[in-house]
Parts: sequence; C-alpha cells; structure tokens
Amino acid sequence: MKNPKTGELKTVRMGWNWLFFLLGSFLGIPLFLYRLYLMGGVMILVNIASSFFMGTSSADNPMGTIIGIGVQLAFLIYLGLKGNELIAKSLLDKGWIFAKPESPEAQVAMSQWKIEAPTARA
Repeated sequence: MKNPKTGELKTVRMGWNWLFFLLGSFLGIPLFLYRLYLMGGVMILVNIASSFFMGTSSADNPMGTIIGIGVQLAFLIYLGLKGNELIAKSLLDKGWIFAKPESPEAQVAMSQWKIEAPTARA
C-alpha cells in the first residue's frame, strides 16, 4: 500500500494474521496499534464478556468458563482470518492506494477482499 501524499509504503500480507490471533486478547493492543479502533473496542468488550461468563462458573458448573473461552476464541479466530483485510480496508479509507494495482498480488488481494483499486486522489 502507498500513501500518495507522502510516498510512504506499507506491506499488507494476505492470509492468516498471527499477531491478531495470538496477541489480540491483550486489551486489543495490536488492533489499536494498527489504528483499528472499533475492533480494539470490540476486543475489550469481548474480554469483559468473557470475564463475566468465567466469573459465573463454579467447580460444579464450568459452563461459564467454556462459554467465556469460546466467545474469546471465536473472536480471535475471526481476527486471524480477517485481520489483514481489516488493515488494508482501513488504509484505503484513509486515502492509501495499492502501490502496484496491476500486479498479480494486488489483483488477488482485491478479488479476495472484494475491493476495487482506488486511484490516486488529487
């Protein structure tokens, strides 16, 4: 991705986002670092909900813990699957463009993420 105003380049990978999957539950910090504020806020809410469910469980009834871990794991899997797409779409919303929109990699990314190649804005 390229910022047309500054010429700054950022690489956005395709596929699984290990950073979001493995470290996303730590208060959503990786999400906030990538300026995905909404997803970071959702991660904080998921952590609160997960803590609530875990707090309602007991030794006799561990269902709350299972639900809490399940909710958190489901959201982390979503972030792992969609993390790179979220990063790319966030950059595009901020005016970034594909550095080489005609390249096969960019074409595959645009097709997989269902986005059109934006052009440089004047």
